Amino acid sequence: MTLSDILREHQTAQLEHRRTTEHRRKDATRDIGDLCDAATTSLSTRLTCVLENQREIDALARDCSALVAQHTRSTAKWTRLVDQFNGALKELGDVQNWAQVIERDMLDVAATLELVHKSLNP
Repeated sequence: MTLSDILREHQTAQLEHRRTTEHRRKDATRDIGDLCDAATTSLSTRLTCVLENQREIDALARDCSALVAQHTRSTAKWTRLVDQFNGALKELGDVQNWAQVIERDMLDVAATLELVHKSLNP
């Protein structure tokens, strides 16, 4: 075997090695691209689901907030009505007490007038 045969054999082996390396690089690049596409698709699908859930949660939170505000207004209205009713009951109690005081005073006046009448007309 001559030096030129060895050189040719070496160059052929190097060329074959380069071809194999290039083929493997292309396969690895394609496989990495496929893996990235699959991961991106999966993440995109999950992210879309999460965003839809977040929108639903936000809508429910707004609805709940509106219901709480409505309930707060309704409770305040009922509280005012109960306070007004209590005030009316107190006024009725005051009127009843006033009527009883007037009745006692009138009985005292009537008794006094009766005594005066009896003393003037023996």
